Amino acid sequence: MNPRELPIYEIEQGLLSAAAGGGRRIVLQAPTGSGKSTQVPQILLDGGLVPAGRQLVLMQPRRLAARLLAARVAAERDSRPGGEVGYQIRFEDRTSAATRINFVTEGILLRRLVSEPDLPDTAVIIFDEFHERHLFGDVTLARAVQLQKTVRPDLTIVVMSATLDSAALESWLQPCTVLRAEGRMFPVRTEYLAKSLDPARTQVWDVAAEETVRLMGAVDEGHALVFMPGAYEINRTIQALRARQELRGCAVLPLHGELPPQDQDVAVAPSARRKIIVSTNVAETSLTIDDVRVVVDSGLALGATATS
Repeated sequence: MNPRELPIYEIEQGLLSAAAGGGRRIVLQAPTGSGKSTQVPQILLDGGLVPAGRQLVLMQPRRLAARLLAARVAAERDSRPGGEVGYQIRFEDRTSAATRINFVTEGILLRRLVSEPDLPDTAVIIFDEFHERHLFGDVTLARAVQLQKTVRPDLTIVVMSATLDSAALESWLQPCTVLRAEGRMFPVRTEYLAKSLDPARTQVWDVAAEETVRLMGAVDEGHALVFMPGAYEINRTIQALRARQELRGCAVLPLHGELPPQDQDVAVAPSARRKIIVSTNVAETSLTIDDVRVVVDSGLALGATATS
């Protein structure tokens, strides 16, 4: 798919005009899958909003998303992470003097503000998935706005989310420009279990495996995505799925932040073989996995914490 076909390009000119204007504060709402996390940094860079020698920094709440998004954008620009596009997460720095788009986590950006209070090498800061509302993210946004009001009026601030109720944020950021992009709608049928599970008698991973077998059998192609709250539940679900004879032709893969990078890459990579990806909620909004036709959601999620 040509990235320029993504819905986010409907507001390309409005985004460039707002970023070049005097206020330089933008609130952008766009649905999951619209392309905001991968395309907005490229729109601003290619539109001349990142002067030579400076970076666009995109803050992601999750390490896994920061790394995978950097890899996706680098591939779209015919490069590899560490060149024009890089990322910084805890214990890993894939940037260089050539890096213009830098995906970072909250702790990394906050530490940069402490060590370089004026952010002399940063032209644009994008706060992605801001609806997750972690302390580090709130503090960093407040400091960025203060910086823009005082010594860095040239700094551009973009706050993005798929689900954020933006009224309070818009009021606080005034003057700011509010942009909304539409998503691409696909037919979705939602089903629920006939009755609630009794955890004393039935394990959620067994039910998820049963439902995955049923739904994968009902469609002839495409992958499945199963949401579980954490690594333990993911591993138990994978065991239950791999024990099912009906799924022997499918690759069953985990996806969560504690996996080695190469295993994360395998889970999201295009595949001719049908895949069942058992993931935390990082795949709900931060990442888009191509060709998913079936989603099984446990309805469980662990409390999110700030990462670096």
